Amino acid sequence: MTAHPTHHRWFPFRQHRPGAGWRLFCFAFAGGSAAWFRPWSALLPEDAELWPVELPGHGTRMDDPLSDDMDRLSRDIAAAIAPQADRPIVLFGHSMGSAIVLAVTRVLETDYGITPRLVVCSGRIAPHCVRGRQVHLRTDDGLREEIIRLGGTDPKILEHQDLMAFILPIVRNDFRLIETWAPGPDPVITPPILVLSGRDDLDAPPDALPRWGDLSRGGAVIALFEGGHFFVNDQSPAVVATVVNAARRAVSDLAA
Repeated sequence: MTAHPTHHRWFPFRQHRPGAGWRLFCFAFAGGSAAWFRPWSALLPEDAELWPVELPGHGTRMDDPLSDDMDRLSRDIAAAIAPQADRPIVLFGHSMGSAIVLAVTRVLETDYGITPRLVVCSGRIAPHCVRGRQVHLRTDDGLREEIIRLGGTDPKILEHQDLMAFILPIVRNDFRLIETWAPGPDPVITPPILVLSGRDDLDAPPDALPRWGDLSRGGAVIALFEGGHFFVNDQSPAVVATVVNAARRAVSDLAA
C-alpha cells in the first residue's frame, strides 16, 4: 500500500525505504510540528521508515483549521495511517503527542482491526492520572510563562511579539485538545507501551510513570534520560536507539 494523495498532507516528511520492515509514526508536543522529527531520519536504521504526522493548523498545514476535538482528530489520523499499515507500525508521541497516540491506537484497533506493534509515550503521565489542568484558559502572559517553564523553545522566539502572537493560539488550541479530552470508559489498548521521560521533568515524574501500564494489555516499560521536559532535544540518539530496540523486539515477537 502507498499513501493516497489526499493523505500526503498528513505526512509531509515521510521517508521512502522500500526495504524497511516497519514504520514509525511520530506526533509532536503542543505547538510543535512534524518538522521536529526530521533529524531522526538520519538516526533511524535502514529497517525503519520515519513518518512524522502533521496536525491541521501546524507546520506545513497552517492553512487548515486547528482541531480541538480529540475524538474527531484521532479518527482522521487513523484513517490516514490505516492504508500505510501493510508493514508493522509503531506510534511515538511526545507530551501532547502521547495522548494522541493513545487515542489513535484505540481507533486503529476498534475501527480498522490494526494493532500497532508498540506505542511510545514520552514526556507525559498517563491521561487518566491528569487532574485539574486548565492551561488553555490562562491569559496570553500565563500561557507564555508555561512555555518558558517547559523549556525547549528558542528564547529569541519568546521575545518576538509578532511570532508569539502567531504561536500562542496554536499552543492554546493544543492544550485545550488534551485538557478537555477524557480517555473514555475503556481506554485500554493491546500493544505494549514504552514510556520515556527526563529525570528532571516535573510534569512526568518517574514515580508516576508506571500508571501507563493501566492502559495496556501488553504492560509498560519505562526508560529514563537525563534532562527535563524536552530531554529529547539533547538525547535524540539515545532516544531513537531505545525506540528502535524496543520496536525491533515487538516486531520480531509478533512475527515469531
